Amino acid sequence: MDYRVKKVGDDWKFLPQQERVEKSGYEKLVTNIEKKEKKIEGMLKKLVDEKKLLRKLKTDRTIGYNKMVKYHKKFLPSFSFFLDDDKYGNPQWGMWVSIGGKRKFVYLGTVSEVSYHLDLLENYVPHYNKNNSFKDTVGHYEKFKPKNNENNEHREIIKSRLELYVGEVLKNKLLNILEKFGDLDKFFDKSYKIKGTDILYDLYKKSPHYQPPQDERERKKGGRLHPLNVGKNKIW
Repeated sequence: MDYRVKKVGDDWKFLPQQERVEKSGYEKLVTNIEKKEKKIEGMLKKLVDEKKLLRKLKTDRTIGYNKMVKYHKKFLPSFSFFLDDDKYGNPQWGMWVSIGGKRKFVYLGTVSEVSYHLDLLENYVPHYNKNNSFKDTVGHYEKFKPKNNENNEHREIIKSRLELYVGEVLKNKLLNILEKFGDLDKFFDKSYKIKGTDILYDLYKKSPHYQPPQDERERKKGGRLHPLNVGKNKIW
C-alpha cells in the first residue's frame, strides 16, 4: 500500500498551518520508514551472505581441526607411565615416550629406587642412602605399596608425581634436541640413555634442601664403619 497522500484540493498550501506541520511530519515518517525498509533489506541480504560465509568457515574449521589432531598425534610427545614386574617378580617403573610414530622405552627404576628419589626430591628423607646403617628415617613414598591392582591408590599417586617431574624434563630434552639438530633422531638412538632416577636426583640437586654427599659419618661407638651410600655414589 502506498501511504503517500499526493493531493489535497489543488495544493497543500490550502491547509491551515497546524495541518501543514502535521503533513510535513507525516511525510518525514513515511520517508524514514522507506529508508528503514531499504536498510533492513540490505541487512537481510548481508545476513544471508554472512550465513553462507559462516557455513564455509565452519567447514574450514572441521578440516583444520582434523589436521590439528593429526599434527598432535604426529608431532606432540605423549608419555605413558607404567608399573611392571621383571621376569624375577620385582616391580619396576617404566615409561614409553611416543612422538611422530616412534617410541622409546625409558627405564625409571625399581619401586624402592623411585620412591626413595621422590622422598629425596620432596624433602621427606635425609640425603644419605636408605640402605646404610645410619638411616633412621623412612620416607613418605617408601611406605607406599604400589601394585598393578585396579584402583591402586599408591600406584596412581606415584605415577602422577613421575608425570609431573620426569615428563616435564623429557619435554625440555626433546625441545633442546629438536632445536639443536632439527629432528629427534638422537633421542631415539639406542645410545642415548635416560634413567628416571637420574632425572629425579638432578632435580633434587637443584632443590633448596639439597645437601652435598658427606665423605663419611662418625661411626657409632663400638660399631664398624660401614660404606656410606650417598645419593647415587657409594663412599667408603
